Amino acid sequence: MNKSQLIKKISKELNLDTTKVKELLECILDSIIEVLIEEKRIELRNFGVLKLKKLKGTFVKNPKNGVEMFVGERYTVRFKPSKKLIEMINEKDQV
Repeated sequence: MNKSQLIKKISKELNLDTTKVKELLECILDSIIEVLIEEKRIELRNFGVLKLKKLKGTFVKNPKNGVEMFVGERYTVRFKPSKKLIEMINEKDQV
């Protein structure tokens, strides 16, 4: 599912205009990004935890030409699903 499909699904379920749902979703996503940048962690009960993880700088090799280069420290986002989410997925999978 992509973002436009999600917007259509929410719009249909809540009987709302798609432009309003798009604005709402954009606002939610922007807020999540801001919290990650400022606090490095966001917890959504019964869904999971999003947090920033700092990756060390490392040397990598280009497989095409074999040239080595340094990639500096950077952040990535990690997601840890909640127990409830994992249970729901596993229940759905067994049916």
